[in-house]
This record gives sequence, structure tokens and C-alpha cells, in this order.
Amino acid sequence: MSTKLLITGARERPRGFELGDGKLYGAAVLLRLDVETGETEILLEKTDTGEHYPPEHPNLQFTAGCTAPDTLWLPTDTEIYEIDYPSMQVRQVISHPCFQNVHSANLIDGSLWVTSTGIDTVVQIDPASGEIERLINAEHKPTWHRFSSDVDYRLVHSTRPHDCHPNYVFRHAGEYWVTRCTQEDAVGLEDASKHIDISGEGNSISVHDGVVIDDRAYFTSVDGCLVIADLPSQEVVERIDICQEQNLGRIGWCRGLHIEDDLVWFGFSSIRRTRQSRKLAWLGSSFDKVLGRPACVIAYDLRRRKMVRRFDIRDHAVDAIYGIFPEPTKEAQS
Repeated sequence: MSTKLLITGARERPRGFELGDGKLYGAAVLLRLDVETGETEILLEKTDTGEHYPPEHPNLQFTAGCTAPDTLWLPTDTEIYEIDYPSMQVRQVISHPCFQNVHSANLIDGSLWVTSTGIDTVVQIDPASGEIERLINAEHKPTWHRFSSDVDYRLVHSTRPHDCHPNYVFRHAGEYWVTRCTQEDAVGLEDASKHIDISGEGNSISVHDGVVIDDRAYFTSVDGCLVIADLPSQEVVERIDICQEQNLGRIGWCRGLHIEDDLVWFGFSSIRRTRQSRKLAWLGSSFDKVLGRPACVIAYDLRRRKMVRRFDIRDHAVDAIYGIFPEPTKEAQS
């Protein structure tokens, strides 16, 4: 069992909400959480920018990454860093004009699968060269049906509203899937008939993640549910409302998932104001109560159906959490 976990996320910039979409976060942050002591430390903080970001008020966040032996793959909105671990030396920076609001990078079968959420596209990349192998629209439409291949989208603050908002790629039985926030589902990248309705009928709620264990995929919904789907049947088999079951109330925007044996780790981002009010409709009258509470990580025993630890992120070291995963080791597997 891991004793230290890495948490990727971001810290809000002062008055970021007032600046508009794509300008909220002023620092990308990588934390290390000691699960035995509850202490956190900042391993990496990015406040500088460069040619791959808008010149003013760039959105700086570390999103959902992955590991390989002695290696951390760490995405921002517009770049992907290959980092030696634990020295934290940057080996490579990958960036392309089609990167916009990148939500994740997952190393599968020797390729990096990147969700360029801002243009509703999955980008398959050769991790050695950093070159693009394929662009796949997450609605199975032509890649450039709505956007232009001539535009450098790294310099664009926001392309909202997104048609499908892809956020994470996973694989099962040779099939590649992507989780889509707008449709609240997971869909086959190659085969549109592969489809899992994650949120369920009449339950309009954003969904994330996609951790595969055997024939099951595990997702989060932002209101604090763990959704378990059977991949062969493409059906949700269980939905566990962690917050309700444990009498936690509404504590944050749930995103970021790591599972080891029976222990499930959830990330909860701090609730912030948004111009897309429907995304927070699930909070109801709780909005004012939870607004600005610190982000936290919860450990939940799936077998005993019990929360075993809660780690509040002190001093707003991060306000938004995207990913949770173990430290890379020499034997780390992507």
C-alpha cells in the first residue's frame, strides 16, 4: 500500500473569477501527501509561462497525469512535462497548437493519450519524439469540423462551451474509451456503439476519471459519487454516494481517483463561483456553506463502506484537484 501519494492541481489567482473563463488559476501545483502523517509538501509549483500560453492571465494548473518507472508525466493546459522522479528534472516538454485546456495525459500501450478538452479532441502522441500520431474527435466527427487547424489554441484562454469536454482516456480488452463531461458518459474512441451512461437518466451531473480494474471501470461524479460500471455489458452496476452515506454533506467538487485493493482515494476541489451555474445545481442551498472551503482528499474503504481518513489541504496550497496517484518507482506501471 502506498504511503505517499501525488496530487496534481492548481491554486486560484486573486479575483480570478472576475477575469473570465480560462484565467482562474495562477499557479500549477504538485503536492505529495504522506498518508501516514497527513502532511503535505509542494514538490513543484509553476507560476512562469512562456510562448505556449496566453500573454496575460494564463490558466496555470497541473491536470491528471500518470507515471512510468522513475518518470512522471505531468500535463498543464498547454504542455506535457516528462519529469525524472524523484530528482524532478525536466527531461522533455511536449506542446502542440492543438493543446487547449488539456485535462489529462495517460500512457497506454506505448502512446500518450492526451485529452485536449478545449477542442473536444483526444491526441495520441509518441512519448519519445513528442510528435502527434493521431487526432480523434470525441464525438466521432471530423477533427476540425468546428475548430481550425491554422489556429494556435494554446494562446486562446477559453473555447467554452465545449461540445463534449473529454477528460480521461482508459483501455479495456484492447478498446480505448474516453470519459465525456458534457454527455456524462464514457464512449469508445474507435467505436461509437461502445457507450456507458455514467450519470444515469434524470441525473444530470458531470463525470470524470476511469480507473479500470479487471472488467470494471470506476468513475467519479462531481457531487461525490463513485460510479462502478461493468465494461463487457456497458452498464452501471453500482453508484455509491460517499458524501450522503458518510453524512459528510456537500464538501466540494469531486474529481481525481486512485484505488489500491479496497481503499479508494477521492479528490475534492474547493467550490468556486462559475458563470456556468448549472454545473453547481447539485449543491442546491449548500452553495454558500461550502464556497471557499479548502480542497481535501478522502480515503474510503470500499469493502467496509467506511471513510477511514480525510486530509484537508492546508492554506489553499491547491484549490482544484485533478489527479491522485502513487509516487513513481523503478517498478512503476502506467
